[in-house]
Amino acid sequence: MRKIAFFNLMILFLTSMAWAQAKVEAPVLNVGDKWTYRADNGWQWTVETIGAEKDSYVIVWLMPEGGARGEWKQFYDKKSMNCIKVIKDGKEDRDERNRLKKWYDFPLYEGKKWKSSFSSYSYSRRQYYDAITEFLVGGFEDIEVPAGNFKAIKVRCKFMVFAQPRMLEGFFNYWWSPEVKAVIKEQKEVGDIWSKADYMKCKLISFELK
Repeated sequence: MRKIAFFNLMILFLTSMAWAQAKVEAPVLNVGDKWTYRADNGWQWTVETIGAEKDSYVIVWLMPEGGARGEWKQFYDKKSMNCIKVIKDGKEDRDERNRLKKWYDFPLYEGKKWKSSFSSYSYSRRQYYDAITEFLVGGFEDIEVPAGNFKAIKVRCKFMVFAQPRMLEGFFNYWWSPEVKAVIKEQKEVGDIWSKADYMKCKLISFELK
């Protein structure tokens, strides 16, 4: 009995070590892959892969509500999933591309860090601002969302906006599931930037992979 218990503990330990050392490569997406999300304020939107070109994927976000409402067509590099172009309602949106450029930076593994610097326009402040986002990859966690239970790797992000009269900063996290090939949960933290955000967290409620 003791040998069985010890053997089971070793399996759990080795499994945990394997997950901790795992490297998550960029997903292989197919046309028709689709994910649906719901925010804590009730808003719901869909994300779908609509194209797979030689070096990039074309993904469309259909946002029916909020300040980001509309159709967002985003182009991602296949190897890194860096965003290379954004088209909003038929027009190229370079500000949004700059913000999303390094949102993902595959492969992901525990301890990896990267940084993204960009300038964007604030419609509420009616001015351009400089910003930096710092990313830090954590370990795998068991995450439960309406779409199911999944192993997901956590990415913690520090967002700094250099606005007048002082710098503003905020923190948010997202969890990427290799099984789902997408983010399954995103959560912002109350602070300078998102104290009046439309929503603070969103979760995957359904998905379909081709």
